[in-house]
Amino acid sequence: MARSEKTVLVFGTFDVIHPGHEWFLRKSRQSGDRLVAAVARDDFVREWKGHPPLTDEMTRIRALGDSGLVDEARLSDTDIRTYGVVEDVRPDVICLGHDQKALKDDLDRWLGTHTDFRPEIVVLRPWKRDRYSSTRRNKTLAGAGPTGNVPVWAMYVLMILAMVTFGFSWVSGKRISGFAPPSALALIRFTMTAFCFLPLIPAGRRQRQRGGESDVAGWAAAVGAAAALVLYNILFFSGLNAGLAGHGGLIVTTLNPLFTFLIVLAVGKRVPGRSSIPGLVLGIAGGVLLMRPWMYSGGEILDSGNLAFMIAALFWSVLTVLSRPAQAKLGFIRFNLVLYFLAALILLPVALGTGGTAVFDGIPRPGSGDPEFWSFWGHMLFISAATGAFGTSAYFMASSRLGAARGSAFTYLVPIFALLFTTLLLGETPDLVMILGGMLAVGAVMLINRSRDVPGA
Repeated sequence: MARSEKTVLVFGTFDVIHPGHEWFLRKSRQSGDRLVAAVARDDFVREWKGHPPLTDEMTRIRALGDSGLVDEARLSDTDIRTYGVVEDVRPDVICLGHDQKALKDDLDRWLGTHTDFRPEIVVLRPWKRDRYSSTRRNKTLAGAGPTGNVPVWAMYVLMILAMVTFGFSWVSGKRISGFAPPSALALIRFTMTAFCFLPLIPAGRRQRQRGGESDVAGWAAAVGAAAALVLYNILFFSGLNAGLAGHGGLIVTTLNPLFTFLIVLAVGKRVPGRSSIPGLVLGIAGGVLLMRPWMYSGGEILDSGNLAFMIAALFWSVLTVLSRPAQAKLGFIRFNLVLYFLAALILLPVALGTGGTAVFDGIPRPGSGDPEFWSFWGHMLFISAATGAFGTSAYFMASSRLGAARGSAFTYLVPIFALLFTTLLLGETPDLVMILGGMLAVGAVMLINRSRDVPGA
């Protein structure tokens, strides 16, 4: 069968993806249309480097898949000095780093005797090796790196603070949900968050120069992500206006990873494997308990806010999936700036179309004497700046340093903080069914993350 695309294959450990990896993968992609990464197995890394990788092989594969930098990530051969992966992929080009000379020599030898085709081998030049060496960065993560780098304990503190802001955002959202229609509240939130990212533009410019030029696919993903963000926030405020903040925090934060997993499977036209089935079954059970459909009849489920929260979780998953390729093309800072400004532009005619500027009449203004002025704007500033700008930035920054497995583990704290804050500050006491549903959903995510069926593998 004739092949319509040119495939490029790369080899590497990819233990905590850094700008050097990003440059290498983007440069390799320029040699073809489809990029496949062969990820070194844990046993090989242990034998070759004398120590195990910071993150296990499945976590490294997931991180590559999540990064949007490759079209496919797969494990290298189990046995050393065998290249079954080359026969499976049948690449047109193999791109190697400047420090993979031994691998090039071994590949040349193997290709000469084991295949009926001969891919082109391209060796890329070094790029800022003194700054972006995996070995140097990973020593820093182990506590033995340059003193100028941020220590690991600081990354843990940053991650916990991000989870606290995510959990508290449900209290803030509940406090302001009744002041104006959801579209008006979301418009204010997007505008404030976008302005919070403006001071980071210089860093975003450096990031673009480092990461490469954006393209149409990156912008298309950003537009889709902005639309998903608009729908999520409208449902977020609608659900909070009707239902319990603690319940919403539990539904969204526990079901979002499950929806994300299913969406990525659907996009990749894959079916769940055996190892992920128990997690999916557990997740469905948890979702049913969280929704509690037996308690409502007819339109009552709409009044509970639960359906809005569940659909909101679905749109946040869509946002998560679209954010990966958009960030890979635009860079994290530029993507977030574009994301919130686009969301504000999309929402502006929607918000004003429901009643013109009158939709903002219920929002406290300076000098109006409204006792709710400081409360409203304080909570709005929190969900815009602390959650939207700081929380998101801190999460992605810490995840990039700690690795995907360590980073994703922290997200299990969000429903805990959400329930804690809504119980203490809003007086919402979680019942046994709610807690059990949340535990089942979290357990489902843990099972799926441990399975070998996670997309990108």
